[in-house]
Amino acid sequence: MEQPSTEHQGAGQTPGDISGVWMKLHLLIMSAAVFIAVALESLVLFAADFFRLPIASAERYMLRFIALPLIVNLVLLSAALLARHSKKLSQDAHIVIISLCGAGIGLVLYTVHRFFPAMDMALMLPVILTILYGRIRLTALVGVLCIAGKVVSDLFLSWFADVPPFRLSGPEVLNQLISLSVLATCCLISSLLVRLCRRQIDFSVNAVLEQHRLREKTRTDSLTGVGNRRALQIALCEVTRKSRSQWFFAMMDVDQFKNVNDKLGHIRGDSYLQSLGRILQRYEDDAFRSFRFGGDEFCAILQTRSLEDAASLCHQIQSDFIEVVEADAGPIPSGISIGLTACDPGEDPQALMNRADAALYRAKRVQRGGVSLWGPELEMAE
Repeated sequence: MEQPSTEHQGAGQTPGDISGVWMKLHLLIMSAAVFIAVALESLVLFAADFFRLPIASAERYMLRFIALPLIVNLVLLSAALLARHSKKLSQDAHIVIISLCGAGIGLVLYTVHRFFPAMDMALMLPVILTILYGRIRLTALVGVLCIAGKVVSDLFLSWFADVPPFRLSGPEVLNQLISLSVLATCCLISSLLVRLCRRQIDFSVNAVLEQHRLREKTRTDSLTGVGNRRALQIALCEVTRKSRSQWFFAMMDVDQFKNVNDKLGHIRGDSYLQSLGRILQRYEDDAFRSFRFGGDEFCAILQTRSLEDAASLCHQIQSDFIEVVEADAGPIPSGISIGLTACDPGEDPQALMNRADAALYRAKRVQRGGVSLWGPELEMAE
């Protein structure tokens, strides 16, 4: 028997899983930025005291540059953490709230420390951190808030006594315009990266879907829609290897199918096969898989079912098919004969197929249209 090809068994992460992981990292980066700022300001205070640099009193410095910014940022971090763990909010809401809190922390850090030109990075980081979420509107929203926050901070806020609010006059106008242009460029590039990532993801998803479609096509019988013989071989190898309990295997074929083809034509014969395929697909689930073995022969794998359940299902399939034939009002009576065998874990697939085939032959010979059960001791017609 042909052995199935080995396929990757690990389940890939979904986009939701990736977003969840990135939210955790996003929160970690936000927390790190807050506490790094506190550490640096504490270091500046220590250096000023050690080298006796002229600064305001230590208490006032700690209040303005360490305590107050830390309190505001901790409130924003707490809001982000509460949103992240809230079961009432959707994942989209989690992402938006965390991103907005990140923008708020960036604005606080920029306002308090904008004496340093490099603090423009505090406004770029919240925008960059939204890229992996793949939401263009979110990246644009955070970018607009950071740009607007920078303008408000520059025009109206003066946290450091030696750095007055920006005035729309003098040589600093050009510097401020360049700073805003750099920030706007960062937002634009981030939005373009999001669009590019979304296209890449769409391309990858389409490629995977096409691969899955082609794989299913090679394992599906084109006439009846059930699995083909190759799919049967793969399924038998899988179930005999993985099953830890008894299961059942059935082989069936259409009675008087040759007469139907000879006297009514192959179109009518194909119609009967298609009807049987549709009937079998009605019962498809984790415990029942059906296949076309060849010609008018079909087979099925029945798992986690007792012998009584397996036999009952076989009789139900027979009844469904007879209804189709009678509704067709064909002059040739037809039905389905079925051979059924129990299978123990680890059995050779070819051996159980031989048993089911022998049971089917007995059903055709002794009681056409019935179900023949094969047992280890003897064969018995039901």
